[in-house]
Amino acid sequence: MRMRFGWVVAGLCCVGCGGAQQMEPPAAREQQVQAQACTPAMAAFKVKDLLPPGAPLPSPLRPIPEWLTNVAGTLYFTADPYKGPAALWRSDGTEVGTVPVREFPFEGLNFRDFGSLTAVGTRLFFTMNDPAVGSELWVSDGTAAGTRLVKDVSPGAAGSNLTNLTALGGALAFFRNAGSAVELWRSDGTAAGTYRVVDFGSGSSRASPTLRAGGALLFFLQDATQGTRLWRTDGTAAGTLLVKRVDAGAPFVSATRGLANGTGLFTLDDTSGTEVWRTDGTAAGTARLDTFGKQARLLGALGSSVYLSTLADDGERLKLSRLALSGGGKATVTTLPNSFPGQPDNTPYVQDMQESGGRLYLSMATSSPGPAPRQVGLWVTDGTAGGTRQLSRELTTSDEHSSPLFDTGSGTLLFSSLDGDMGLMPQVTNGTPAGTGRVTTSSTGGDRPEEFTRVGNRIFFRGYSGVRGDALWAVPVNVTCTPLSASAE
Repeated sequence: MRMRFGWVVAGLCCVGCGGAQQMEPPAAREQQVQAQACTPAMAAFKVKDLLPPGAPLPSPLRPIPEWLTNVAGTLYFTADPYKGPAALWRSDGTEVGTVPVREFPFEGLNFRDFGSLTAVGTRLFFTMNDPAVGSELWVSDGTAAGTRLVKDVSPGAAGSNLTNLTALGGALAFFRNAGSAVELWRSDGTAAGTYRVVDFGSGSSRASPTLRAGGALLFFLQDATQGTRLWRTDGTAAGTLLVKRVDAGAPFVSATRGLANGTGLFTLDDTSGTEVWRTDGTAAGTARLDTFGKQARLLGALGSSVYLSTLADDGERLKLSRLALSGGGKATVTTLPNSFPGQPDNTPYVQDMQESGGRLYLSMATSSPGPAPRQVGLWVTDGTAGGTRQLSRELTTSDEHSSPLFDTGSGTLLFSSLDGDMGLMPQVTNGTPAGTGRVTTSSTGGDRPEEFTRVGNRIFFRGYSGVRGDALWAVPVNVTCTPLSASAE
């Protein structure tokens, strides 16, 4: 499937941190939590079925709906069936208000390949394949007439390789890979206002991750002569500047994320291990926090600390560590147990992570001899050994559907977990066993939830329609789990 969490492969290689040996606190106690239903007042409801009667079911690789995106309080998404008419849709959260914005007829293409839906003010930018121009930049104002090609950046049917679409300074910034050259572009949604800002030439390649810090977009360029350099841009030529060289070589740049205080975190990985860095977009504010002797996974930040995972020395358990955001202070928080000790191919790794309500949530998988993990569980930590617990052991091990972790913004986390015969159902947690349970659905369906997206006071997602195929669903952002009484269950 199109994985929406990264580092699954890299996570398999995580190992213990280097340097002096540290005393580990007792391992976190593995807790088995039974799924429970919650009061129906916070039920998820089906907004609309999208597949017409008799339509073929889409592949899980190209689900319908897809690319759920919030544009100034309106939900947009795409439908891209195989060799069929595709469409850009919008929704106000009601069935009658969920309508196609513009349809694109089948013109010999297997798929339209919508991608990178990005809100800039009240407009939506995206990439899409077209027989005449290939994959290029499009824009929509929410009307059929206002949904149009912006510019044929690479003239002809071959199309352009446009990546990292980002709202920046009231316009759209993006990168174009033109052969071996790397270019930064800017667009205001018109052909004349879509132009190349900087040509970085063919000597460098761009490491894929970007992050936001200090109101700017930060990115990385690498080459054999100058190593790895951190750059920043405000979307203009004058505001595109080299920040700092961060490595003499070309390590793997990963796990970038922005923090609420305007700083960002990133890691550099090579055969010697992992370096953890902090940046505010300036040379003076870009510094290495610490180094792990072998690979580590950046998980997130709580308060004044940043958290990472490594493998314990036995290679079978996952160790949670923390560093001070100001640098140093490396310490072990706890070590998570392995449910399959002594068995072959039982390496634990983190699939996804999310900060919510002052806690850090992790979906931790245990590998198997095959392509799918043996087990995936949901863990939560407040940064202490005593505040680290398992909330579910039943996240999906499917290779077609994921178990996304989503911060509701109301102090709770939405996720999906297997619930007996009901399958993969939406669940909510406040970080405690009593506040963890299945979200009731107002009608049959709603299972296999994916692509949680907040718009106003609702969270939309894709889930099984209850009839066939998937539908658009929604749930209130303040959804909580209050267990049903024994008689109601």
